[in-house]
Amino acid sequence: MRKHNKIPHLGKAAVAVTVALSFSSWAGSYNEAPQLAELVKSGKLPKVEQRLPENPLIVEPNESIGQYGGTLNLVGKVVDNGHRTRTIAYDNLFNFDTTYSKVIPNLATSFTSNADNTEFIIHLRKGVKWSDGTPFTAEDIAFYINDIVGDPEHSGNRPLVLPNHDSAKAEVLDTYSVKITLAQPNGLFIRSLATVDSESYTAFPKHYCSKFLPKFNDKAVGNAKAAGFDSWRQYASTKCEAHYFIEHYANVERPVLTAWKVTTPPGPNASYAVFERNPYYWQVDTEGNQLPYLDAVRWRYSEDQEEMVLRAANGEADYQHRHIGQTSYRSLLIENEDKGGYSYEFRPNTQSTELAIALNQTVKDPLKRELFQNKDFRIALSHAIDREEISETVYSGAVGAFQAAPLSISPFYDEEMAKQYTEFDLKKANDILDSLGLTKRDSEGYRLLKNGERLRIEALSKVSNKGVLADSLELVKNQWKEVGIFLDIRVLEINHVINLRLTNDFDLIPIIGDGGVGIIDEARFYLPFSPESTWGLGYYLWASEPDNEYAVEPPKHIKHQIDLWNKLKQTSSQEKQQNYMKEIIQIAKENFYVMGTVEAMPAGVVVSNKLQNVPENMPQNYNFPTPGPMRMSQLWKSQ
Repeated sequence: MRKHNKIPHLGKAAVAVTVALSFSSWAGSYNEAPQLAELVKSGKLPKVEQRLPENPLIVEPNESIGQYGGTLNLVGKVVDNGHRTRTIAYDNLFNFDTTYSKVIPNLATSFTSNADNTEFIIHLRKGVKWSDGTPFTAEDIAFYINDIVGDPEHSGNRPLVLPNHDSAKAEVLDTYSVKITLAQPNGLFIRSLATVDSESYTAFPKHYCSKFLPKFNDKAVGNAKAAGFDSWRQYASTKCEAHYFIEHYANVERPVLTAWKVTTPPGPNASYAVFERNPYYWQVDTEGNQLPYLDAVRWRYSEDQEEMVLRAANGEADYQHRHIGQTSYRSLLIENEDKGGYSYEFRPNTQSTELAIALNQTVKDPLKRELFQNKDFRIALSHAIDREEISETVYSGAVGAFQAAPLSISPFYDEEMAKQYTEFDLKKANDILDSLGLTKRDSEGYRLLKNGERLRIEALSKVSNKGVLADSLELVKNQWKEVGIFLDIRVLEINHVINLRLTNDFDLIPIIGDGGVGIIDEARFYLPFSPESTWGLGYYLWASEPDNEYAVEPPKHIKHQIDLWNKLKQTSSQEKQQNYMKEIIQIAKENFYVMGTVEAMPAGVVVSNKLQNVPENMPQNYNFPTPGPMRMSQLWKSQ
């Protein structure tokens, strides 16, 4: 077994290891919410010292020690479990830090792995309890892996890293240590445990959920029928389902490890839902106050997005980006700041560029393939983009030129890469295109291919690509016309675009440029990372499905990237993973696969003037489970 160091605790989102280990020495000075103190006094609840673990996670508040009381008010949709998961249920075995740079301890404190990353021993925080006071142990993790997703007939959610029932096995080593054995090596397994997709590992209390399974309860089938269900599986799914299903939040009896527990559940006809303080929550602040500070979280539901925006403008959302963060709503929300008692603040966007232009270097047409694979051709088209015009026309001059590259808040940021070839220079663009032999033009001034046909780059734009992306693309079309390049924009239904992509039958699929932060999770523009790497789909297929009819053998430098990526996945060391990724990005910089246009607009967030301890630099993104990593338990409201 190869030993790894403990994952480092970072800054204000976590706590130094030495503090966490010594905290129990002054456990007698723990404090708790007044409402819990009353329950202790009346004998309805054990003392706070008995409810907290041996080494509670100590959260250093972002600004100040908080005050108990108050409710976090939000607006949302009944069916939107993603909103609930990211807000109140992001308590995984491991979490991301607030800048989406590293994985840090949470309900697990450390891990070790074997040399080929097929076995992981995970050590849990000792003494953590479920919301009903039952200890959280390795048995709970093993139950989830072996008996829930390990069940061949399981039809509910499976974590992406465990797609099949035999993807992993778990063995309890002792009360707080579990060994997870994977069917395939995966150095990114621990990182995957910090994603929002892995919330379910810590959401299945064995002592409660096993009651609904015949393997553990010979009365389970009869109990299901008595409750009016056709099968025990149906009954179990209403009582113990994972986070992608509303049942996860609808069962008031189900114990949780999160800061708040449902008391008024969401449902098809619900207008609101309420989640109240978990008296056994395992986090404290630096003065020994048990968290959370807030008594409750309350969602006001609506299926009408415009109504949600109006409610937020009226001050009914204390901290919100989801559903109301679109650029089109900014004016209204900014105008109503004083009236609504909030401020409209901006947060980093993890997208690298508002419009990424990725020419398919493996396109079927051999003449286009030769051009698209030529770095100088891509450089010429980049110099033919007037990014200042795009910024002024579409974004009111609020953004600057930016390639498809890591952002400044990323550990992979490279200013030269971000700005290379962004100078608007029609002469340079024309000279390069001429040097490539594209000197002949048709009667409309468009350049011709070697076969005498017009060089036509077809952009497959989805019907949903409205607003700023479509407007930017139209500007690029007009700008490229100045250098004799015909950008033919075809607006198609998404299913048609998907079908053409799957058969590698496209020149260009314009898209918002992801992968500015959290790049190991979204590296589509830096190497043939996934089917979303549309600049080199054939290369991706060569690496993942070599027998695929659309696979294309890549050049040497891309093969080297693929080799580096495989090495990255074969180590569980964050340091080594980052080093491999830096080398991959350097190769991407040198070969300039994808053109960017302008910086992504910052994300708009409504923040109540009463809400305290809100970090200002935490990015907003789907892959990054915003706002969970800020430690929602530390939020408090001034009265």
